[in-house]
Amino acid sequence: MKWARRATSARDRPNVPAGVIPPLLPTLVDRVPQGATWLHEIKWDGYRIGVYLDKGKVKILTRNLHDWTVRFPTIVAAVAELDATDAIIDGEAFVADEKGLSHFSSLQRALGRGGRRQDIMLAVFDLLKVNGEDLRDRPLVDRREALVNLLGEAPPNGIVLSDEISGGSDILAKVCQFGFEGIVSKLRKSPYRSGRRQEWVKTKCVLSDEFIAIGYEPGNSYGGLGSVLLANVEGGNLVFAGGVGTGFNARTGPEVKRRLDAIQLDKPPIPGLKVKGAVWTRPEIVVDVEYRGWTEDHQLRHPSFKGIREDRSVDDFL
Repeated sequence: MKWARRATSARDRPNVPAGVIPPLLPTLVDRVPQGATWLHEIKWDGYRIGVYLDKGKVKILTRNLHDWTVRFPTIVAAVAELDATDAIIDGEAFVADEKGLSHFSSLQRALGRGGRRQDIMLAVFDLLKVNGEDLRDRPLVDRREALVNLLGEAPPNGIVLSDEISGGSDILAKVCQFGFEGIVSKLRKSPYRSGRRQEWVKTKCVLSDEFIAIGYEPGNSYGGLGSVLLANVEGGNLVFAGGVGTGFNARTGPEVKRRLDAIQLDKPPIPGLKVKGAVWTRPEIVVDVEYRGWTEDHQLRHPSFKGIREDRSVDDFL
C-alpha cells in the first residue's frame, strides 16, 4: 500500500514564490572527495536558511520555504547592516558553544519557549544575488569572492563566514577529532542549482538522518515516554526503522510525547506492524536521529534522539 499524501495535507510544502530560490542540497557520501577541484567547509549543525535582503528589509525562509524571520532577531539585525541594496544569502542558523562548535540541541533550546534567540547566529557560505545581479550561473569560487566582499573586513555581529578548510586524506578524521559534525565538499567551478545535487556532497563524523515518527512506547521517565517509533520511506512506502529511547531529557521528552499524543491513531500507519503497547500516531513529525548503523532486520543500531526537525516536512521523503 502506497503512503498517501493525505496524512500531511495540512502541512504541504508551499509553492515557490517569485524571487525565492530553494536551496542546493548536498548528497551524503562515505568519503571526502579528494583533488584540487573540490572546496571543503565545516558542516554546521543547525537549520539551513535562505536570507533575503531588499532595501533594508530582511526575510528568512527555511529550506521548506516557511517564513521564520521573527525567530532570528540577531540575524535579521546583522543582515540589515550589510552594504547592499538587495541580496540573497545561503547559510545556516546555529548556536555555538564556548569552543565554537555548533549543536542542533542548543539551537532547539534557543528557539524554544523562554530560549535565548539572540544567541542564534548565521554561518554564510554562498551568495546567490547581490545588487540586482543573479550570481547562480557563476562558479562557486566567484560567488564566494562576492560574498567576502559583501561581508567586508569586519562582518556585522551575528554573521560568520564558513571558511574553506584544507587537508589531505585525513581531513575528516581531524574535523571529527575537534568535535565538528562533518564536512561539506563543493566543486569549485560549479554553478548554483536548487535541489539535491552531486556538486555538493557531505561526509559525517557520526551517522545521522531524519526519520518520521509513527508512534511511541510508553515508559517511566521523561513524562511517560519510553521510545519513539520511527519509519523511513522506500518506494513511497513507510518502512519501520525501529525505535529511539535515548537522547531525551526532562524538557524534550515530555514535549515530544505531548506532540505525539495530539496526533494519535487507532492503528499503526504501517499496515500489519505490531509493537506491544505502542501508541500509534499520524506520520507528521520529522525527527533527527544519530545512530551507529543498521541491524539485519532493518532497524537502527544504537540510535540517539537529536531533536524534532521543525524545518522539515514529511513531504521531503516522497
